[in-house]
Amino acid sequence: MSSHSKPDKPIAEITSDAAADEIAEREAKQKSEQQAKDRDSCNRYVRTGLNRNVTVQFLIEKLTSMGCPPPPGLIKCLDCGDKPAAGGFGVVEEISPLSPSKPDNNVKGSKKDATKSNDVCAQSQEKINALLKSQSEGKTKLRLLPEIFLCQQHLRDETHAHEAMVHELIHAVDMCRTKMDPMNNCIHMACTEIRAENLSGECNWIR
Repeated sequence: MSSHSKPDKPIAEITSDAAADEIAEREAKQKSEQQAKDRDSCNRYVRTGLNRNVTVQFLIEKLTSMGCPPPPGLIKCLDCGDKPAAGGFGVVEEISPLSPSKPDNNVKGSKKDATKSNDVCAQSQEKINALLKSQSEGKTKLRLLPEIFLCQQHLRDETHAHEAMVHELIHAVDMCRTKMDPMNNCIHMACTEIRAENLSGECNWIR
């Protein structure tokens, strides 16, 4: 070995590196398996909600009768990371302030697909905060595109999932029946949230 060559790693260090790699690989596998399990459970909850939950079915029929028939796949199961929520409604879309358009309240949505993945939440809180900051500085205008997602790893059981579906569907009904702009009007946001909490059963005095 030349005087300029790096000395070989000690056996103990090599063994430690190999053990760390093995642990990381095992944890990644366990995480992947848990994500698949959570996704399967969530998808099952969505199916039972659409097929058996009378409140979910009523809200779907209401949307259709109002001219906002939900498209296939409106309700998605996503990995929301550490976001402490059972689900959510809408994807924030940027609109140029130089060519403003009216809010698209139709649940049929927009031609622009704001969700790029079927497995991970489309927008992080950091991304949304950045968009809101940009709007507050007058650099852009935002609107909310209709979309419902359930946070697959935070659903306790089928009842919890169905309550989340009802909550988000009430937002969809509100967006369809009124000229709501919750991204730019905090009163609109508060109104639809209060309705969704009360009518979904989440606002329960025994809890």
